Amino acid sequence: MNTMNVMTVQTAIRTQLIQEGPCTLESLLTRLSQFSWSELFSVVDQLSREGTLVLRRPARFGYEVSIGAGRLLPQEVQPSAVSARESRTDPDNQL
Repeated sequence: MNTMNVMTVQTAIRTQLIQEGPCTLESLLTRLSQFSWSELFSVVDQLSREGTLVLRRPARFGYEVSIGAGRLLPQEVQPSAVSARESRTDPDNQL
C-alpha cells in the first residue's frame, strides 16, 4: 500500500471514530467499505502499535477500536473537547 493510500485510510478511520465514537472492528469495516479488509486492518494494526488507536477485546469474539487518549491531531480535536480541557486548566475558571 502506498503512502498516499495509507494516509487516506488513516484519515477515514480517525474521522469515523471521532464522529461515531468507539466501534467494533467489524462495524468499522462495514462503514468504510470503500477500503479492503487488509487495508483497514493494516492501518488499524499500525496505529494501535503507535498508540494512536486503542484496540481492545471486550468479549470473547470481536475487537473494539477507539481513539487513543490524548493522541488526536490538533485539527481533529472537537470544540467541546477543547473547551472542557481549557476549563480544567484555566485557574480563573472555577467550577
